Amino acid sequence: MNKKLIAVAVAGVLAAPVVMAENSVTIYGVADVGLEHVEAKGTPDVNGGAAKDVLGKSRVTANSSYIGFKGQEELGGGLKAIWQVEQDVYIDDGGGTSANGFATRDSFVGLTSTAAGTVVMGRLTTPTRAVASKLDVFPGQAGMGANQAILGNTGVNANNTSVNGVATKSGAGSLNFDTRKTNAVAIVSPTIAGLNASVAYIADEGRTQTIDPWGWGAGLTYAGGPLTAMVAYEEHRNANGLNGNDLSGGATVAGGAARGSLDSDLRVGLGFSASGLTVNAIYENLELRAGDAVGMTGRYTDLKRDAFWVGAKYALGNHELRAAYAQALKAKVTKNFEETDLANSDAQQVSVGYGYNFSKRSQVYAVYSTILNKDNAAFDYGPGKSKVGPAAGADPEGYSIGVRHLF
Repeated sequence: MNKKLIAVAVAGVLAAPVVMAENSVTIYGVADVGLEHVEAKGTPDVNGGAAKDVLGKSRVTANSSYIGFKGQEELGGGLKAIWQVEQDVYIDDGGGTSANGFATRDSFVGLTSTAAGTVVMGRLTTPTRAVASKLDVFPGQAGMGANQAILGNTGVNANNTSVNGVATKSGAGSLNFDTRKTNAVAIVSPTIAGLNASVAYIADEGRTQTIDPWGWGAGLTYAGGPLTAMVAYEEHRNANGLNGNDLSGGATVAGGAARGSLDSDLRVGLGFSASGLTVNAIYENLELRAGDAVGMTGRYTDLKRDAFWVGAKYALGNHELRAAYAQALKAKVTKNFEETDLANSDAQQVSVGYGYNFSKRSQVYAVYSTILNKDNAAFDYGPGKSKVGPAAGADPEGYSIGVRHLF
């Protein structure tokens, strides 16, 4: 199945397995299931010791399996109406890790023109997620090798509030910069000389008398020859990401602390691909700012964290080798307007994988990955069912063998 991005802002929009005829509907998807063994041991005594370890266990996990429906209609003058509905399919147990429903993946309706660009509305991938998903060397940005373990996370255990005001337990301080956004609009420019731009707006549908959560993002992508370059910036306003990150109680604030809060994520990505070799890299700067620094005397009012990820893939005949390394640097926090390092908040992830392609659509694979958390870090595998749930300082470790089929 040939995949391509309709645009950076809707990177989850996948092309059909065959070229779509005009005014047609296409069914497509992925079935990917792995048999895994996971654990998270080494919890330091200060965080509960061995009693807090996640003991080794086997599990069967559906890695980003889904089914999609898409279509388009010629409207004349080079203008087309486009639509898509994608749904997660948990073929391992029929359940899910979030609120069940339909259209849980990139789903939208919009208009597109080669000359004027594209506008879509619905549940969308935003620019920061597009960088990570485009450049990840593990298929579908799924499973324990995916780069979401480090990118988009503070590494501090949290139950965060998403940008549209819906509480979600995503573990390890995830701020939803790698999730699809509901109630979103994206505008994408035409591609000129390999360059295009995108802007996304996340509506404040969750507004109440006391809080008005909304967000926006923008991205720029160049693709030409063997090179890919991407930069994206995204903001979540009044989402209260800092309040959701448990910094030893220091960030918990009563009242309307979310008002005026600002969570931001900047990503820069580079990629090279030639002669079967792909090498990609991503730098990220994540920052969480409280809404009322003056009224939070004695509490954390700002958190910053830099991270980088490097991945490589080499294809030789039917064989694929993959490897990735990621590092979250020590976070910096501000209290009483003084910035200091958050001790032992850094972590590293190492992942390796092998795939054998029986055809263009069917592959068997094996993956090994480990995350090395310092005492105050709790980075975890992502997304969704890949998570292990480590205590701070414990080191998730796992391996998987599976089958991936594209239809």
